[in-house]
Amino acid sequence: METYEFKQARAVWIKTEENKAVYNQFAGFYTELNVKKAERITIEVAARSYYRLYINGSICADGPARTSKGYCRVDEIMKEITAEETGKITVALEVLAIDKPEKYSNDCTLEPGMLVVEICGEDGRVLSATGTKAWRGKNLKYRRLLVETMSHSRGITEWYDLNEKSRSWIAGQPGELQDMEETVHVKDEPVYLKRRAPYPTYRVHMFDGLQRVTDRKTAPEIDPGMVITLSKMMNREWYGQIPEENYFLEAVCKEKDAPFTGIYRREKKKKEYQKDVMTTEASSGENDFSMVWSRRESELGFIEFTVNTESTCVIDMVNSDHVTLKGEVKGNTYVTRYCLEKGTYHLTTMEPKLTRYVKLIFRTNGKVKVEDPKILEYTYPDENTGWFECDDGDLNRIYDASRKTLRLNTLDIFMDCPQRERGGWLCDSQFTSYGAWQMFGDLSVEKDFIENFMLTDPDEMEHAFFPEVYPGSKKDPGDPGIENWSFWLITELADYYDRSGDNSFVEACRGRVSRFIEGVLSRRGESGLLEGLNTLFVDWSLSNRDFCLKPISIPNNCLAVHMLEQAYWLYGVEEWKKAAGEMREIIEKLDEMPGIFGGGGDGAVYQNGQLRRTDCATESGAALELWSGFHKNDRRYIRRFVDSMGYSPRFRPDPNVGRSNLFIGLMIRFSVLAKMGEIDALVREMKDLYLSEMRIGSGTLFENYSGFSGCHGFNAAAGAFLTNYVLGLGEPKQRTKTIRISPNPRNLFWAAGRARCEDGEITMNWNADHVTHELEINLQMPKGWKAEYHIPFALTAWKIRVNGEQLKK
Repeated sequence: METYEFKQARAVWIKTEENKAVYNQFAGFYTELNVKKAERITIEVAARSYYRLYINGSICADGPARTSKGYCRVDEIMKEITAEETGKITVALEVLAIDKPEKYSNDCTLEPGMLVVEICGEDGRVLSATGTKAWRGKNLKYRRLLVETMSHSRGITEWYDLNEKSRSWIAGQPGELQDMEETVHVKDEPVYLKRRAPYPTYRVHMFDGLQRVTDRKTAPEIDPGMVITLSKMMNREWYGQIPEENYFLEAVCKEKDAPFTGIYRREKKKKEYQKDVMTTEASSGENDFSMVWSRRESELGFIEFTVNTESTCVIDMVNSDHVTLKGEVKGNTYVTRYCLEKGTYHLTTMEPKLTRYVKLIFRTNGKVKVEDPKILEYTYPDENTGWFECDDGDLNRIYDASRKTLRLNTLDIFMDCPQRERGGWLCDSQFTSYGAWQMFGDLSVEKDFIENFMLTDPDEMEHAFFPEVYPGSKKDPGDPGIENWSFWLITELADYYDRSGDNSFVEACRGRVSRFIEGVLSRRGESGLLEGLNTLFVDWSLSNRDFCLKPISIPNNCLAVHMLEQAYWLYGVEEWKKAAGEMREIIEKLDEMPGIFGGGGDGAVYQNGQLRRTDCATESGAALELWSGFHKNDRRYIRRFVDSMGYSPRFRPDPNVGRSNLFIGLMIRFSVLAKMGEIDALVREMKDLYLSEMRIGSGTLFENYSGFSGCHGFNAAAGAFLTNYVLGLGEPKQRTKTIRISPNPRNLFWAAGRARCEDGEITMNWNADHVTHELEINLQMPKGWKAEYHIPFALTAWKIRVNGEQLKK
């Protein structure tokens, strides 16, 4: 790990009552600088949970880059101070420290509040540092903290009680800083780490326009939804502390649209130095009312808007990436509530929101005037490094959607989804990482992601396994959750090494990996396979039923074998190779027994000294076994897998074999089809699945078949597959400086693309003449790189030229 050292700054927090449990805190910190000349200053910030940094009252940055318990990554934010801005510079931070009695979160470690800031000039001199008297802080009382959670695994919803002066301290308004107090030093400072991941963008995304204005009516028959039920079930102790008046999400979810009975008008407003903006002035009729703005596709970021209200007003802001089958923006749990006194407010959410639609619900007796909202993008800064295009517009659309899905789920870590959890799940990351390297040409996020897991304490975790999702927190800190998720971390580490050649990092992980594999091997039972694992996962389908997973899961044992083989490849430990060989032999003997599909079902039992498979087979189990290197020479098994399974099989599927869902069975299937060279089947199934998702219109790819399952990052692999196996520009291997070239024209006339490695860009394009059977390839690589050609069988008789020269097959 790369540690980070501050010159002077110390970690601080606001004063709190001792021996009193405080589960959420919202704190403000403030200082002033005297900058005498135009220069670039560097603001180094580390915090737990979330912070927002303001310079002279304007948003400058959000963070932090998340990491492991006991550690903090340091953000380095550059700010140009112009000659006009010299003099007094105000610096303010809002910092949220999230905690819950259940200690359950998927996106942060729920550690106590902490902030450290050091501001340096161009010459490295320290201009200001926390831990000195120049910094003051206070408890911010305008955000309610005893409120409902956004989801079962996230923090609290945003609820603000504001007047026009509530937040004026941020800009250092005279008279608004008197209640600031000296900060106190944090007792146990974390270990500070360097942030490798790039910093997010703040591009502005406008809505296409106001879609509708409607009244709100309560509809008791509406089901508030599983998210609320799950949140209450998983956070019982927390929900028991919330006062009745702070419950509001279920009421929002039970509202429906009704014809507007009030009055509204739209007008264009001139703004200096900005484009004209549209404003809507409205007053209610018989009921509360709402306004909905929409976009053609979803975006992720902070929603901001300006509103004037002539009397007290409650605004509930609902964001969503989909509508109901009736076209309504249904209430959900991602509501931001603003309770406003009369006045004018410029409001920006502190949480990033996945938004295609935003609905502002106004509860007031007076008139309101609101400017059209906008989104400040808070995602990975995609620079269009990687690229794929061909003459099939549907494939281009799938690539673009995959790339967008990756961007929305990539920031400081790989996230499974950008709003419901924002958690870094293993297994998801195995497939997300394919896209990140192929499309972004960047390994920094993946390295930080893997390091977070490697920094977990093996003595704290049961059997030294890794957490299923991290940064995160559980009441039982030793519970890894889904145990086979840890296997995917080692396979991803091996892929990372092949992509990067970063031997020093792999060696730094040796000790933690060794402890984990020691724990894995301790779980081998009398059968010689892993037995009695607590929580397992294959796919959101029949494959996840206990009769497929227990007492012995053959697909997950296959994954364990592959993981051990990859670990041996990384570290050369003979014991791991021996164990993998023994387990592989046991599983392969099983497949010699008669059964309905190969050797039988996903599960197995060991009785009277004999191991046998049970009789429930699934497509996802078969995919995982093939992905792990089993059945490679069983042609019958492979043909049934290719032709009679999947989302759109060529032949009628076997009714005795459980079908796959998208997460994660179909993605494993896509990976297997790609590696086996079954590109026709891969493309057909990707089109059938993803184009139906894209017709829903959010522009992203989902966890399951339905748009209600939301944007999920593992679909980044789809874009990588198109580049790798249709264009044929393989994943760059920095370790060996090689790239696999395997074009698959199928019925395409041309394709082109680009990838990046540490030595520069790799570009490739080809055009195919299906009459003369000629393929012209143009390939450019950095000096020292070598192409390895793997020409598919379909091109055996073709004339292939690379950069004008005949390719020797």
